[in-house]
Amino acid sequence: MPNNVRVLYGIPFPKRARFIYLDGQFGSAAYWDALERDINEANPAYAAALAGVRARGGIVPLSHFDVVSGSPVLQKGQIASAKLLERLISVRLLTQTDVEGVGGCIATDGASGQRPAERASLRARLMTEGVLIGAMQSWLGRMNMASPNVLQVRGETMPRFATFYFDICGPSYLRPIRRTGDGKVDPGFLVADVVLGRVLKEDEVRPFIRKIQTLSYLRGVRPFLPMLIADGFAPEALRACRAEGIVATRPDTLFGSDAGQALRDLLETLAHAAAVAASDPKKLEGLFARLGCIEGAAGNLRGALFELIVGHMVRSIEGGSIDIGEIVYDLESNQSREIDVRLVKERKVTVYECKGYQPGSVVGRKEIEKWLTEKLPVIDRAHRQQTRFGGTVLRFEFLTTGTFEDEALVLLRDAQRDIRRYEVDWKDGTAVRDYAREMKASGVRKILNEHYFSHPIAKFPPVQQGDTDARRLRSRGQPSQGAQSDPRDLDLVDVSNS
Repeated sequence: MPNNVRVLYGIPFPKRARFIYLDGQFGSAAYWDALERDINEANPAYAAALAGVRARGGIVPLSHFDVVSGSPVLQKGQIASAKLLERLISVRLLTQTDVEGVGGCIATDGASGQRPAERASLRARLMTEGVLIGAMQSWLGRMNMASPNVLQVRGETMPRFATFYFDICGPSYLRPIRRTGDGKVDPGFLVADVVLGRVLKEDEVRPFIRKIQTLSYLRGVRPFLPMLIADGFAPEALRACRAEGIVATRPDTLFGSDAGQALRDLLETLAHAAAVAASDPKKLEGLFARLGCIEGAAGNLRGALFELIVGHMVRSIEGGSIDIGEIVYDLESNQSREIDVRLVKERKVTVYECKGYQPGSVVGRKEIEKWLTEKLPVIDRAHRQQTRFGGTVLRFEFLTTGTFEDEALVLLRDAQRDIRRYEVDWKDGTAVRDYAREMKASGVRKILNEHYFSHPIAKFPPVQQGDTDARRLRSRGQPSQGAQSDPRDLDLVDVSNS
């Protein structure tokens, strides 16, 4: 019967109240609106968790949920973050999903009328926040607010203070929060979260405020200084943070307007990589120049930015259209793979694996073996299952700014010789330099030279006379033994010996 009364058991309400609805209402806009309204009014812990995910584009890595939820890992009298997540998933307000290149994620499913999760820009946000967190680590050290050597930052493990996780956490000897006694000095702590990509509203700062308030009620917790860094704050959000003694600030305020603009440009560029790479190359040049004002930014983003350079390079030289960061699905194996750069030209598709390593890096056998066995077959099947790629020639090419170890080269040559279903090719750093000479954009060649080839730790002895044949072989993906590069390849002065 469509009018049977149902009770939602996944989420408890105060005083044993329950959310009830009719069969015919389940899943409707009115159902989701009513459920979220009641949660916001009666369940601040659940409301904070939903707001924390929405503030980050509606999707966060699973490992980050404990940071954004506003709930403790385990604390008497408080619902644990893991239990809260379990219940929100059970009522379908949140879903668990896998994102290629990121892993398990928690997302809003859009059914409740919320904005769909921004999966496409997830990696861009995470990388940009990573740059800011790295800059914060250095800045806090320079300001003597915390030691950069013991400061913990978001990564494979999440920094923890008492019963909560944060993006940044570490001891601080600032006088207002340190304690002295018995001839010793005990540090206080600095804790901080980072949210980029939007101006935070009042409900979106509530998860962080809940963490700070709950910590303040705990006995035996050392004094701490809380910071929340975001692109901006709505007036009511800023007032709410200040009322709790939270330092709510922006990258522009901490590092200057140039650095703030560089982070915004970086996020926009990474989120729309293909469009940027296919457009005016001066955008790439300007991005690298602006990132120079953020310590370590260009180095930390070397791999991601190399994809943009390769995208521009192959489109400029070969023509056709490009995609960057495209995720393809193989229906046969129910697997997905991320493509670094894809060039489509007439009836030929070339998929580039881009490894913009530090100069002198070596691609090993295991990495090539994984590329050949785990990525290529899935990407190949995914393309052949799409009508628009029917009858196309599929080609894979591995590009690195470093070199290949001998065992890796053996695997590549065997694959190039034995695989008939698609083509396999590769270029080492020297061959990439040679190929880049065909570009018209001198600024992009300059970026390659300064950030990938002529870095102070890179040494590229000049090509000896008579190495023309070796260079021709490398440009076809067959690096010759002992072949070196010409310092004039990118029409720039070689600075490695200066």
